[in-house]
Amino acid sequence: CMKFSIITPTFKRKESLVRAVQSLLNQTYTDWEMIIVNDSPNDDAYFSFASSINDPRIHYHVNLINEGVNYTRNYGLSKVSADSRWIIFLDDDDYFSPDTLQTFYNLILINGDEKWFVTNRALKNGNPVTRFPQSETSYTYAWQYLILRQLKGDATHCIETKLLTHNNILFSKYVKQGEEWFFFYQVGLYFKMYYYDHNSTITDGYDTANGLNFRKRSFRTRYETILQLFYEGGEKKIIRLSFLVYIAIRIIGLLIPKK
Repeated sequence: CMKFSIITPTFKRKESLVRAVQSLLNQTYTDWEMIIVNDSPNDDAYFSFASSINDPRIHYHVNLINEGVNYTRNYGLSKVSADSRWIIFLDDDDYFSPDTLQTFYNLILINGDEKWFVTNRALKNGNPVTRFPQSETSYTYAWQYLILRQLKGDATHCIETKLLTHNNILFSKYVKQGEEWFFFYQVGLYFKMYYYDHNSTITDGYDTANGLNFRKRSFRTRYETILQLFYEGGEKKIIRLSFLVYIAIRIIGLLIPKK
């Protein structure tokens, strides 16, 4: 067997979380665990959800206070089972296609040397928001995704558990929201992404009208975030040429805002 650990942080979205959970229960591949971490401990809407969990594969945790999505994902990583083989992150407002885990299982069997698989995140109408030039090939995260932007859009990531745990790869502990690149950059120091064209995660799409708070940060907050990530990169000893180039791009983008 090959156990997948699905980590889902949730914040004040109990109704959409129920949909995400149901998508796991509908999987054609059944060797999985779902680790849900609630980052809105004072939201009473989750009380009924917690009491409704009756599948032993679903593990529900609640932060003592609101900690932010990066802390919450890191906490989820600390709770994976000892027999976990692969990690997948699923946001509470997204959900899986019924054959998502089976697709990853097949990819792993066929491509035994790969440790990082990437598939599509797609809209309900089937249009993927993930855009890679060619299916069934490997790509570098730092250069091709972050810097050269040859690869577009959010994706579904399936990463070997051992790769993460043995190398202490975590999301930023200094930045509360966003900046997921910091996590995937660390993974990319060890392996390339193997991309396969499959609509694995379904999303309602990004709400451009309301947006997300971390996308509306002030100049000062954005500048401080860059400094925090640079400091944390040094602390974790992951600074390479590609890291410096990307930080430089961020600084340039900060000083020369888009029209």
